[in-house]
Amino acid sequence: MADELRDRIVTGLHVGRLHGSEQLPSVRAFAAEFGVNERVVLGALRLLADEGFVELRPRSGAYVAAPHPAGTETLPHLGSWIVGLLVQARARGIPPLQFADYVRRCLETRHVRAACIECNEDQLHLLCSELSADHGYIAEGVYLDDLNAANPPLAIRKADVLITTTFHAGRVRVIGHRLGKPWIAVALRPDIVGTVGRYLQQGPVYYVAVDPRYEKKLRRMLSPLGPTSNLRVMIVGRDSLAEIPRDAPTFVMTSARERLQKQFGVRGGPGRPIHPARHFSDEAARELLAFIVRMNLDALASAG
Repeated sequence: MADELRDRIVTGLHVGRLHGSEQLPSVRAFAAEFGVNERVVLGALRLLADEGFVELRPRSGAYVAAPHPAGTETLPHLGSWIVGLLVQARARGIPPLQFADYVRRCLETRHVRAACIECNEDQLHLLCSELSADHGYIAEGVYLDDLNAANPPLAIRKADVLITTTFHAGRVRVIGHRLGKPWIAVALRPDIVGTVGRYLQQGPVYYVAVDPRYEKKLRRMLSPLGPTSNLRVMIVGRDSLAEIPRDAPTFVMTSARERLQKQFGVRGGPGRPIHPARHFSDEAARELLAFIVRMNLDALASAG
């Protein structure tokens, strides 16, 4: 009987009818199927468990043992994710060895221009830098006050897409519709927002920026999260950054980081610097990536 069960498991795995960790029929069911005593079935299952074909779980039953000839169970989380991605690509007809080139062509066949629109230098710098570094856009900043549908700035006219934050979505939507250009409103990661709110509840929170206009905007943004009386906005060149306590949570805007490094050779920032690797929410990143991939796929189709 052990030979028959072994052949059933091996064949089932080979043709995909069985999968690792799949539960086998009960001992009683096997005994009835093969016309033998249940003790014979138990003996066969124990033998197969010793050989590595079956896993016996107390008070649960017998399960098909998943073969791991290459030790794939030891892959780190990122490695497992990549393997899953490659398997999905293979199912869609993209050989794993060609996947990297396929992704590159979906992102780099066509240079996509974005006009980033905001009311202050700090948020403009953040939008442009993350769009460029993370998503490959050619990003150029435009101040909100310079918007003019009748005579838009050159960056707006050349742009494939207009990108702003949710604060100015209404105005940018109108401009986009008038000019026949798509637009995307970017939101921040909710975990970053939550972190700021917790810090504000606990005590002073410092922001280092370069544009005085950002302070008023920031207080509007953070007012629902906690007492803005705990918010301290320090402007490079206007305020003494030495006043920031060494252990104070301090968000250094990307614009300020660049200014501090260029002018003073300072990396990081004062206080206890908090530098999120990325600021855009997952939903915003999905919209941005969907747009750039769509533009590249269109370019590939036109060229092919």
